[in-house]
Amino acid sequence: MPETSLESVPGWSEEEVARLRKSWITTAEQVVALSATEGGIRSLAEQLEIPEDAAWSLVEAARSTLAPSIRAELEEAVDTSEYGLGAHRPRRHDRPTP
Repeated sequence: MPETSLESVPGWSEEEVARLRKSWITTAEQVVALSATEGGIRSLAEQLEIPEDAAWSLVEAARSTLAPSIRAELEEAVDTSEYGLGAHRPRRHDRPTP
């Protein structure tokens, strides 16, 4: 799937694009997917150093460049309950082993 560069999204300034590039976010698809996560808009707003309502406006601009089917796919909630954080539960050493 070809991706949509943030530079080509109307309403995004060079400074905003550069700020997200520092976090390896470079496409409209990534912005839309991030906005669909818990805390995604807050994260975008913090990275861009703008209010959340302004971040929503930028997300809407990014959404407008995507085909409806792509948008729907990126905005669908993903079940991550099967994936851990990469850490093992600590072993309990206070019980004797059988």
